[in-house]
Parts: sequence; structure tokens; C-alpha cells
Amino acid sequence: MKSKENISKEDILRFKFLGSPKISPTGSHICFLLSTANLEDNRYDSNLWIQEIGTGKSYPLTTSGREKAFCWTKDGSIAFVSGRKGPAKGTSELFTIAPSGGEARSMGKVEVSVSSIAHMGGDRYLLSASDPRETKPLEGADYMTFTQVPFCSNGKGYTGQSRNGLYSYISGGIAERLTPDDLDVDRFRLSKNMDKALITGREYTDVKPLFSGLRELDLASGKLDVLLPDQGFDCRCADYLGDKIVLTGSDLSKHGINQNASFFCLEGGELKEITPGLDRGLRNSIGCDCRYGTSDMNLAFFVDGGYIWFVSTDRTRSNLHRLDLDGHIERITKDLSSVDDYHVFNGKIAIVGLKGLELQELYSIEDGEEKALTSFNSWFSEERELSRPEALESHADPAWNIDGWVMKPTGYEWGNTYPAVVHVHGGPKTAFGDVFFHEMQLWAARGYVVAFCNPRGSDGRGNDFDDIRGKYGTVDYDDIMAFTDKVAALPYVDESRMAITGGSYGGYMTNWVIGHTDRFKAAVSQRSISNWVSKAGISDIGYYFVPDQQDADIWEDVEKLWWHSPLKYADRAKTPTLFIHSDEDYRCELSQGLQMFTALKRHGVESKICVFKGENHELSRSGKPKERLARLEEICLWFDHYLKV
Repeated sequence: MKSKENISKEDILRFKFLGSPKISPTGSHICFLLSTANLEDNRYDSNLWIQEIGTGKSYPLTTSGREKAFCWTKDGSIAFVSGRKGPAKGTSELFTIAPSGGEARSMGKVEVSVSSIAHMGGDRYLLSASDPRETKPLEGADYMTFTQVPFCSNGKGYTGQSRNGLYSYISGGIAERLTPDDLDVDRFRLSKNMDKALITGREYTDVKPLFSGLRELDLASGKLDVLLPDQGFDCRCADYLGDKIVLTGSDLSKHGINQNASFFCLEGGELKEITPGLDRGLRNSIGCDCRYGTSDMNLAFFVDGGYIWFVSTDRTRSNLHRLDLDGHIERITKDLSSVDDYHVFNGKIAIVGLKGLELQELYSIEDGEEKALTSFNSWFSEERELSRPEALESHADPAWNIDGWVMKPTGYEWGNTYPAVVHVHGGPKTAFGDVFFHEMQLWAARGYVVAFCNPRGSDGRGNDFDDIRGKYGTVDYDDIMAFTDKVAALPYVDESRMAITGGSYGGYMTNWVIGHTDRFKAAVSQRSISNWVSKAGISDIGYYFVPDQQDADIWEDVEKLWWHSPLKYADRAKTPTLFIHSDEDYRCELSQGLQMFTALKRHGVESKICVFKGENHELSRSGKPKERLARLEEICLWFDHYLKV
């Protein structure tokens, strides 16, 4: 048998990333997107693939590498959006293709950027798309004009007054906007007869409100009825179930923007809660750096066979469930660790998921059992030596046991001691599980013990555990330090050679930790937060995230914002720190990292900042291949320099 090799950073170039599974109207095929890294062009190639359910055969449907949103049509063909012909920014070109393959037929170009598409029969389509909405500058001058907040969006840049709207489109024609100019559409769902659409979204001109309303659009007359206003209740997804309307949402009254949503029926203009005892995040919060593309699963669901199908994070796993109108919930998945994307149609289930340390594959559920339909990434576990996470619980507060894991170095030898890296997840309302995480496996392959946990604020444990508003840097810090104590006490860990790292909220906690303890010999702070005062006015979410999560606003209690800011304590820091940031990160903006880096330099702390051009908040997960490789190399070199001495 051929011996296995250690994992390398270049392995990400061979990974296959799956997403957006959609079952055909006949139930005989599943269409999905398959994405791979293209190092030569420094991008990801995304193509449509077909899985034949009966034969088990998989084959590529397109090869341009530029495919995006798609849908099945009523006649069993596939309509999709593609950048294969390089349409201008802010425009899209639509195509159709048969599931058996052949040449794709262009349906024409539209002057909007399409994010989703639905077929309404014949040559008619319903598009969700954003318009450029650019203010025309004075001739010869180069500038932007903003009249609203937010004025930017991570991954999209400065968006100005752009809105996402619904458009009707007839093949070869012009996309006609159906929703008001100031309505920003989140999601839409068509009625069974395709004569109406339920729309969740917000209508505004100055500041985007926290609450999303519900509207019903008559597709024949164009009449738009407001079923729930944009106030008092945040409606995230809605669909038709028989003669009823079902939806997810929350009033945000007790636990703020991260309050767990519930399911409701809308009857006579009144909300009737279906799941009053449900207290879980209705999304997949399990962290992983081996996915590509975005899944529309946050508080979303499918309706099929008289049931509501949804995914929730349940402590350290995400699972698929089904719910009836009496409030009975049945868990559907059993062995999968993470449901990354899914579709349910006419009783058939297609899932893109992670199982243990295996990478993404396409699964079905047959007779209650999960069946792998593809083996795109089977080579990995066969060829690479992996470190298996081992459970390690800790307690800072007797009321809460903290889930954690530790990974021994690849090639671990009993009796030896090793340097350790403590990894803090983002969010904070996300969660680690025991799924494959490339960067952590890479650190283990380079001789590090890798440890990670879910402190208070993490998802999957209910609102009382998840809610740390106004407590950042207190109870979460206590949990992370108590977990670090457990790691340091392991006989194979060299307590004098430990590092801490994390991104986003994990970057915030890294910044906080180095200002409150010098127990770590090195730190890597990624896409971090250092100053809640400045973040409130710059980030795409800062205007509502900061006052909600810190339980204070600039004009009411600026001292509280400053107290929770790692920058306040930067003069105490002694830990050599590497900062990783991206110049197009509009979630945790570059200035946050620059402020902390400047503070450390002024106080004589060894530090370095790497700013990745043209990248955003998603650098570690979907950044361009060359930049992802460079990021991993910089982190590993920093650890090696300070821990392997």
C-alpha cells in the first residue's frame, strides 16, 4: 500500500467544491455547480454538472468555468446565468441547455446583475437582480455619491444606492422591473400556479432598517400587497404551503439581531407561531474553509409534501429537519456533520455535505439512509495523512460546559512535546465542529497541536448561550482562557510555545487576548476588529451591528464601546503579532487592522501586516487561489519563526 503524504497548502488547488443542488421536475436528475481553483488565471472555475439518480452517472454539462445561478425549466432543460462571453459589469447573459448536454443557447443579455432565476413557463422567467443605480458624475470627474446607509457591501464594494429587485424577462427581450425602486428584495418564492410571488425585503431611502417585511406580488397585474410591514418583525423567508403562508422570522426583542428565529403561519394578517419551543439557529453555522460560493440557507427553507424542510445548527453539527404545521420536528440527516446546501422536491432529497474529515460530496437520502452519489474528493483521504480532532471540554462557568477539540500533530510521537495553536472562530454566532478544516490540518502537518472551541456566543446552544451582547471580551475571553488552560495541561503540549489566531470575531478576540495576557508567544490576527467606535460608521454592517452587539451607541455610551475595543489595551501588548487583512474587506474594514498594527509598532511590539489587494472578508474561504496560498504561507512562517525555537 502506498504511504500517505502530509497535507500541503497546494492541496486546495485539487479540491472540488459543490453547491446549489437542484432536482429536476421529473426527479431523474440533479443539477449542481462544481467549482475548482484555476491557478493559471487565479480564479475559480464553476461549471454545471448533472447527476443521474437512476444510473449514478455524473457528467459535466458546461465547460466555460463561468456559470452562476440556474434553474430547471418546466420542459426539463436548464436555464442559467453565465459570464462566458464576458458581459459588462452590472449586466448578465442568460442561456438554456438540455440535461443531455450539447450547445447552450443564449436567451439574451439584461442590464442588471442576476443573482437567481425562476422559470414561469414558456419563455418567461422571474429574475432577482441588482441594478447599478450609479449617480452620473460631472463629466471628466471621477467620484461617487452616497445618499444612504449602508453604502458598501462586502464582496460587492461601494454599492451606492443599488437595490436588489424582481424582474420579469421573456427570452430575447428586456428585463422589466416589477418591484419599487426603493425596495431591496432579499428572497422570493413563487406560488404553485406561478401567478404570485412572496417577497421578503425592505423599502427605504436613507438608512436600511433592521426589520424585513413581507409582500405579495400579483405577477399578472403587478399589484404589490404589504402583508407584514418593515417594522416590529424581521421576516427572512416565506413560502406557500397549500392555502397557507409559512415564514421564518423574529421580533428581535429579547436577544437582538442574533435572536433565533421561529416558524409562523400568517393567517388573517396575524402571525401564529408554529414552533414556540424551538431555540436554535436556522442555518448551517459550522465553520469550514473548504466551501465555495454562497448558500441561501440562512433562515431559509423549502416546502414539499406538506412539510417545511430546514437546516439548523445543533451544537456541533448542522442537520436537515422537516416540520409539520402542528409543530412536530423530525431530524432527517444522521451521519452527515454539516449540511452545506440542499434541495427537496417531490419527496426526493439532494444534499451537499461534509461527513467527518471527508470533503464535500453530493448525497441523497433513501429509506432514511444517507447515500453518497459522488466521489470527487475521495482521493484526499486515501492519499493524505490527517489529524483527527479529539473532544476536549472545559469550564469557566459551572453552568456551561464548552465544546472543544484538540488535534495532535501529524506524525505525533508519544513522549514528545509540541507547540500549539489555539484557533478562535468568527461570528461570534458560528460554531466549530469536527469537520475537515484545511488550514488547521495544514498546521498539524507542520508539527503543531491545534486546538479550537465554541465559547459563549457560539451558535447551536440556544439564545441564552448565544447572546453575549454587551459582554464581548468578558465571558467569551474567560471561556477561551479556560479552554487554553486545558490545552496547556496536555502532556504533549509545550505551554511555553503557544500561539493564538482567528478571523473576524476571532480576529477581534486575538486582538483582545494580546492586550490582556502575554501567555502566547505569537499571534495571527485576521480580518479583525480593534475599535468599535470607528467601526460603527464604516463597516457595511457597523451602523446596526455595533450598537446591537455592544449594547451601546456612540452618542449614548462611547466609553462602553471604547472599553470593549482591543485598541484601548494595545499599549499592554507584548505578543509578536501578524495581521492579515484585505483592502476590499467592507465587513471588518482594513482600518481596523491598521489601527492595531500601528499601536503595536508604536509600543515596540514585533508586528507585521499583510494587506491582500483585491480581496475581501472571504479571503480564507474563497479568495483567489494565489492569494489563499500566500496567506497560508505567511501564517505558517510566522508560527515557525516564533514557536519552533
